[in-house]
This record gives sequence, structure tokens and C-alpha cells, in this order.
Amino acid sequence: MSLSTICGVTVLRSLIISLIGVFLCQRLSALIDRSETRYTLFLWFLILAPILVPELIIGYAWSLLTTQLIHYPILAEVVYSTLVLSRVVPVGLICYQMAAQPQISGEADFIRKSASKTGTEISRVPVQWSFFLRKTLVRILPVWCLLFLLAFQEFEIASLLYMNSWTVWIFDVQAGGVPVRETLVYLIGPLIIEALLLAGVLYLLRCLEQRPDYLQQHRNSKVNRWRQILAVCYLAVATCCVVLVPLGMLGWGGLISLKSVLQNRLQIMGTLQECSWGLLYATTSGIAAWGLATCFFNRRQSHLIKLVGLICCIPGLLGSLTLALVIASFFLTQTGNWLYGTPVPVLMGFVLYLFPRAVFLKLVFQKQEDTDSLFLAHLLNRSTCPHQAENGGRLLWVSRGRMQYWAVAVLAFWVYWDVTISSILAPGSGMTSAVRLYGLMHYGQTSVLSAISLISCCVPVLLALILFPVVRNVWIRFSNQSELKQFVS
Repeated sequence: MSLSTICGVTVLRSLIISLIGVFLCQRLSALIDRSETRYTLFLWFLILAPILVPELIIGYAWSLLTTQLIHYPILAEVVYSTLVLSRVVPVGLICYQMAAQPQISGEADFIRKSASKTGTEISRVPVQWSFFLRKTLVRILPVWCLLFLLAFQEFEIASLLYMNSWTVWIFDVQAGGVPVRETLVYLIGPLIIEALLLAGVLYLLRCLEQRPDYLQQHRNSKVNRWRQILAVCYLAVATCCVVLVPLGMLGWGGLISLKSVLQNRLQIMGTLQECSWGLLYATTSGIAAWGLATCFFNRRQSHLIKLVGLICCIPGLLGSLTLALVIASFFLTQTGNWLYGTPVPVLMGFVLYLFPRAVFLKLVFQKQEDTDSLFLAHLLNRSTCPHQAENGGRLLWVSRGRMQYWAVAVLAFWVYWDVTISSILAPGSGMTSAVRLYGLMHYGQTSVLSAISLISCCVPVLLALILFPVVRNVWIRFSNQSELKQFVS
């Protein structure tokens, strides 16, 4: 099948997934708005859990089923689309909650509906279109663009499930020995499609940065039972298919052969070495991306610098495959060839890939910060009394430091499981565990492979939990007191 045909199939699939995703985001948003406070945290946990499960693990868990559906391509397509939909909806819901509120109030919309049949000026088509634009599209269109972009760029699940996707086609061509510069020619079509959507995504980030009151949602007193049932059904399917089944299969299959893997010294040492490379790349790039996001989107930063930061998000929004191929083509020139076999290209790729995601998290958490609480915590931290200063450091950790730690941990976890950038840009001596597992998973499911995957998955999680109290104590003791000036204005 040609690239143009596969690209068309991917566009059609992404269009369907994104439209259904926007519809589900509206239903889930209504469910969250009407829920009681004690259930809100549990609902958010169920909604966000699918994006914390690596795509490599999801594809590995469902690869055996899709091979049984080789004679039923429509069912295989439904399975794959459901998995991708469950992965993108949580991101879309967050964006929908933060997107610009409708510029038409409920009272104005009621007047429009009441006067639409009276033949007045408000019933004309241009006015009706203006109402629709200001009430619906201003909030839905950027979210739809982001969902389409995420579904369009998906790679690991499509590859392990043997689905037609332009990312798999180009990656296989590049891995088959085609020069990188020739591979870049194949990216022209997908890049045009992505460029048309980037404007909507950047507009969403811009609105997020300018809207300090995005969490003030309008609560509707009417409860639509069918919408609630639909939202609950989606949560049940997403939690089961993307969280419980992959993690349950990985845990059960891994525990069966975990003892034999641990007894094989050569195998366990190789796995830990690959995990170490992945952790090194992930930690370095996660901290760097978060630092750049903080630099560009500081509260007192000028609008020009923030605009430059939004423009710098473009390379990362193009997807990991496109970014890796472009960087590889640069470092394969005479100018950058001497750096190609070093960690510099892969770290550059990871930082650029994470930067828009770090900006997204930065803007989300920045809107939730209580400026008055931070100001008082900084005042307490500057006290001459050691006990009061330590209490101020603890308050700073609770109000800001803890959030930053887990934000960097999530960014690092995404990089840790990335396949495309690592396989294209990482030096041969620094291969990560994700790349090795990706190659082995194409040969089927085995208990030994599940055990290795379980070890690779547990290493970053355990390390994050172990480092949490260490970073907390360091933060409290050496909290930055110079940040106080940003609150005094």
C-alpha cells in the first residue's frame, strides 16, 4: 500500500477518533462539573490513568488479539481505534476544562432561541453563525485539533498491532536502510496536515496562558441521565482496556518468569543497563524541558518571550518521528556529523519533544497556584527563626515543589518509554530498554518478555518514589528565597 493511501486511512481514522473524542470530552466534563467534591478526585484518577500507561505496554498486551483478527480487519480497526481513543480523551478533557469559556452567556443564547422564529435581525444566518462560532467553535475547535494531532501521530500501538499508519510506514522505511534525507521527502504530506492543525493547538496554549479563571465552570442544575451513562460506560471501557488488561497481563505474565530472569545474571544486568540509559536520558531531558518552560512562561515574563516560547513548541508538536528524522538529517551533515554518535542528538530531540508538554503542565499548575499562599510561605521562609523558616520551606514544598517534582517525573516517564527518538538518534552503546523491548515484542508474547517489561516498568516508578523524600528534604532545606520578589509588585 502506498504512503498516500495509508496517510488517507490515517486521516480518516484520526478524524473519527477526534470527533468522538470531543463528544466524550463534553460528556465527561458535564459529569465532573456535576459530581460531588469527594468523588471528583476519584473521577480524575480514572480519567487520567490511561495516559500514564505506556503505549508500548498497551500494544504488547493487545497484539495477540489482533493477530487472531487478521481475517477481520474491521474488528481489528475497532480495537485499535478504541485504544487510541482511550489514550487521547484524557488530554482532550483537560484542554476542554481549560479552554476559553463560551463568549455567549446562557441568557443571551435563550434570547437567540426565543427570537429565532420571529423574523427579526437576530434570526438571520450571519447572526446565527456568529452565535455558533462564539458559543461552540471557540472552545471545541482547538481541542479537536489537539485530539486529531495525537491520534494522527500515534506509532507504538499501531506498529505492534500491525495497523496501517503513516508513522509505521515511514519508520519501517527508515529502519530498512533508506537514507534519512530520502525519508524526509515522505514527510511532506503528513507535515502539511500537521501544519494545518498546529494553529489550533497553539491557539489553545495561548488561551490557556491568558485565561486565569478557566476552572470556574458553569454548573448546570439539569442532570441528563443518558449523558452520565455514556460517560460511565466510556470510563469502564477505557479503564479496562487501557489500564487493567495491560497491567494485569504484564503483572501475571511477569511474575511467572520473574525468578528465572533474576537468576540469569547476564540478562538482568543488560536490562538494568538499558534502564539506566533510559533513566539518564529521561531525567536530564525532563528537568531541562521543565526549566525551559519555567523560563519562557514565568509570571513576570514579557508577552514577547512567551510568544517566542509558543513558537518553540512547534518542533515538539510535530511528533517524535518527524522530529527525530529532522534532527538526524541535521547531524548527518558535515557540520554536525562529529556529534551524531554522542548523546547530544537524542537529548536535543527529547527536550524539544517534551517542551510543549512541559509548557502545557506548567500553565496548568501555574493557574492552580494560590499567589497569596505562596507569598505568605515565602515570608515565613525568610524568618530569622530556624523553626519558622523550616515550616515556610514545608509550605513551599506543598504549594509548589511537590507539583514540580511530579511534573518532571511524568515528563521523564514519557521519554523513558519513547521508541522513535531513541532508536533513530541514540548511540548504539546507549540503547534504552524501550527500543529493545519494541524489537522483541514483534515476536509475540512470552512470560520472559513480560518479566523483562515488568522490571523495565517498575524501575522508574520505584526510583521516583524513593527520590521523593530525598528531593523533599533538599527542597525544604535549600528553598529559593529569591522568588519572593515576583509577588511584591
